Amino acid sequence: MYDFPSHWWAKAEEKVFNLPKAKEALEKLLSLHPNPQSLIDYLNERRFILLLELLDRSECIKKFLINHPEDFQNTIPGLWYVFKDKKAYLKELKELVHDGMSDEEFSKALAYYRHRELMRIMSKEILGTAKLEDILYEYSQLPDAMLELCYERAYKEMVEKYGEPVGENGKPATGCIIALGKLGSYELNYYSDIDIMFLHSTDKGQAGKLNLNEFFSKVFQKVFKLMTQVTPEGKPYEVDLDLRPFGKSGPISMSLRSAELYYESYGRTWERFALLRARYCAGDEELYRAFEREVKEPFVFRRSVDYRIIEEIRLMKAQIASEAKKKLLNKQNVKTGEGGIREVEFAVQALVILLGGKFPFLKESNTFRAIWKLNQKGIFSNEEALLLERAYEFLRRLEHAIQVYGCISTQSFSDSEIKRLAKVLNMKEEEFIKVYKEYTIGVSLIFSGIMPSQEEEELHPIQRALLNEDIEEAKEILKSLGFREPVRAYNILSSYITGREGIKLSTQEKQSFIKLLPRLVESLSQTPDPDETLSNFDKFFSNPTGRKIVLSPAKEDVNKTLCRIFSLSSYISTLISRYPDLVEDVLTLYQDFPTLEDLKEEFEKYRSTLGLGLEDLYRRFKRVWEIRITLVYLVKKNERYKKLFEFFQKLSDLSDFLLQRLWEDLKIKDMLLIALGKYGSSELNIGSDLDLVFACRSAGLENTKKAQEFIAFLTKHTSEGYLYKVDFRLRPMGRAGEIAPSIDFYRDYFQTQARTWERIAWTRCRYVAGEKSLMEEFEALLKDFLFNKPIGDKERKEIRDMRFALEGNAKKMKGYIDLKFSPGGLIDAEFLCQYYILLEKLREPSMIKACEALMQKYSTLKEVYENYLFLRLVETRLRLSKESAGSLVSPQDMKRLASSLGMQGEELEERIRESMKRLREVFLEVFD
Repeated sequence: MYDFPSHWWAKAEEKVFNLPKAKEALEKLLSLHPNPQSLIDYLNERRFILLLELLDRSECIKKFLINHPEDFQNTIPGLWYVFKDKKAYLKELKELVHDGMSDEEFSKALAYYRHRELMRIMSKEILGTAKLEDILYEYSQLPDAMLELCYERAYKEMVEKYGEPVGENGKPATGCIIALGKLGSYELNYYSDIDIMFLHSTDKGQAGKLNLNEFFSKVFQKVFKLMTQVTPEGKPYEVDLDLRPFGKSGPISMSLRSAELYYESYGRTWERFALLRARYCAGDEELYRAFEREVKEPFVFRRSVDYRIIEEIRLMKAQIASEAKKKLLNKQNVKTGEGGIREVEFAVQALVILLGGKFPFLKESNTFRAIWKLNQKGIFSNEEALLLERAYEFLRRLEHAIQVYGCISTQSFSDSEIKRLAKVLNMKEEEFIKVYKEYTIGVSLIFSGIMPSQEEEELHPIQRALLNEDIEEAKEILKSLGFREPVRAYNILSSYITGREGIKLSTQEKQSFIKLLPRLVESLSQTPDPDETLSNFDKFFSNPTGRKIVLSPAKEDVNKTLCRIFSLSSYISTLISRYPDLVEDVLTLYQDFPTLEDLKEEFEKYRSTLGLGLEDLYRRFKRVWEIRITLVYLVKKNERYKKLFEFFQKLSDLSDFLLQRLWEDLKIKDMLLIALGKYGSSELNIGSDLDLVFACRSAGLENTKKAQEFIAFLTKHTSEGYLYKVDFRLRPMGRAGEIAPSIDFYRDYFQTQARTWERIAWTRCRYVAGEKSLMEEFEALLKDFLFNKPIGDKERKEIRDMRFALEGNAKKMKGYIDLKFSPGGLIDAEFLCQYYILLEKLREPSMIKACEALMQKYSTLKEVYENYLFLRLVETRLRLSKESAGSLVSPQDMKRLASSLGMQGEELEERIRESMKRLREVFLEVFD
């Protein structure tokens, strides 16, 4: 080891925390030095101790000095009097780089220079040759110079490759780089990212084959690459572009006009804070001045008090206060903790934003200078200003000490680090703890006094997690509440606060949402599938009217009901997301199923006020009232099967009303519209097709055309969708038959060609529209067809064979239960009931009513009736749970269906299988 005076070592022991480690690093440095004696000769006591402190305080500076052992003695001279600005940095950088360098060599040179200058700047702070404010100001101009060089290089390369960028006015198009964050306010940390955004003058013009947006995107992508490329010397800088318009999802560069429109239309209050610190960094300075004049000034500063902004700032303050209360495990956070750096900056910036429009003197982004400007205006007292300045300087020095040690952007320290940090700040441990406590308490008191909220409430953990954007805490909370995808749930919920495309809440809406949040997640957690319920909620909340309903303070019961609806029905959730006001209607105006008079009155209102064409009018009306009927079914408190009957009946009544009105509008005469299937039995379900047939007084081309016109009206797809899906396959001869046969044709067909399964189908015949005389004539021949032929063994066999054929042709999926076609499914029950209808000559199209009448005589039908109703209930819940659900129940469906019925998944499956087993047993008893 080279011999240094013992009193130097003694003095060093007072300053250096880990002297043995620093000594080891010095030995290595000297061993690698090409001329170690030159360094030894350069050192005096102060320089010797400075070198050891640098080696002790920062791993990255230690690494740099060992790799470049001559740089200490080459850089330190002039430390007391040399101040470098952007111009000085540029001059030195241009001696290091040249056009012939590769990109990697260029970035390597920048990274080398950055660390060399960091060593010099740190030395200034260690020796106290300048105030911290001046040191930060000097260091913040280093990235400016590097970005200028990168921009010049990237711009030149793109011009050579694509051509000069020219605006539509023939003038050169330009770009610039805007500094934000601590870089923008000349307060850059030693080891933090640099926040910047890119801007170009116009989108209107070309650069060769490229439009200007494409050209400048390529320029700035190259700038970003040059500044962040990993080299043997490390990266020049970490660059953060997230503060640009639209954040990570936004374009890398935006034209001046686009930026102006963005901040006018979408700019949020946190972006006012971001732009407060915006300043020119590199590129075309005139372009930046235009940005400052046309975008920054009008957006950041308002001449009159804007109470909306005040409330948004209060909300930001609440978020900061909430995060400050969050305790890290055995750690303090010098930035986000109570009384930390963020609270100083927020207190100052909030006042500057609120008052800068009225008092231009206060338009200041630098924290040190802004504190005293606010003091001069009487906002801060002398004591408050002095406390804030000293606290801010202390906390920033502490932050530097934390960051440079491990060369990472962090602000937390543990109790075990206090001894080292106190030594770096030339303090005793006890003094450090006392000063840290005094400053943070003082800052916290001043911060609390800035725009105090009218009410301060303890935040719920989920509120705190979202306000702090703490995804890990939120993830744990949401996971414990039953969310399978907690990160996705967090992203949805947090987007309501931070904003996303299509959703931008006002300050009042944000506050209402945050207040609602604990009850909302609790309601979501009580549903069988919180993730799907939240997805449905999100669709509704994305609609401004939906948001208004959810966030209304008087609507707590509505929100509980909404969560129930969202958990039960994805299908109806999608529909009410388009018409959210219907929810409020159902819970206020229409608390029961609609009557015929309700439908008539509302239809006339639609006709006179909406200004829709006839096709769209019918479709809109049908959709709205189908939603209302479904909502009443979901929210009405009633015996479940009675409510189910009403639901079927009201959906059928709605169809009757619309088809009868359409029959009149199309002026159809001498023809019957007949319903079959579940529509015929007035047991229509949500999403069911309509089984229809026509019957005419006499055959003819005119009647066929009218029938086709009617069908086209129902099925045509317009901007409002279709009116109904219809099925005419139950007409004589099926698809091969005439669309509108005559009554005489029916008489002959029923007598000579119709099969037993058709008798079964026609038991559900019901007349929807047409002349009464025609109905009476058709009813006479129908009764003859249904009841004047015997029902014996042959017919029983035909019914059984038809049932088995339907069963065999049905699509089978492993693990699925088909409520309709599987053995013991709904068709078993329907065929049984229809068989007894024929046997007893009962003219009742409703399966439910027929069963009720027949089970007085046939006791086995009581079991059929009960199991049929249960399966219809499950089918209805299935159809409501997801659009186009049909009758197939998947294993995934089972849990949701079970919960909606107050059962467990296994319990429901067992009950379904037991019902189907019993229905099949009865079916075989009757038909075997």
